[in-house]
Amino acid sequence: MSLNFESYYLEILTYFRANIHVAIALGVVLFLLLVRKPKLFFTIALLVAINIATLYVISYTASVSDMQKKKLISKTTEQIRAY
Repeated sequence: MSLNFESYYLEILTYFRANIHVAIALGVVLFLLLVRKPKLFFTIALLVAINIATLYVISYTASVSDMQKKKLISKTTEQIRAY
């Protein structure tokens, strides 16, 4: 059960390539926030990291359970075909 991290990477890269102006503006805002108010920057960074970790766990759990469901269905159909 391996996840295809390359496809996730390419999807994120494609998103930022399509929205490069938003990515640049966000980078500038984050840099200014880091320079002027570092405490707020690190608070926001911590909240973002917690959200990313939570969404990753949810995504991973959903994909693993989906793979297990597909395996179970394929085993069931193979057993039905065997009879």
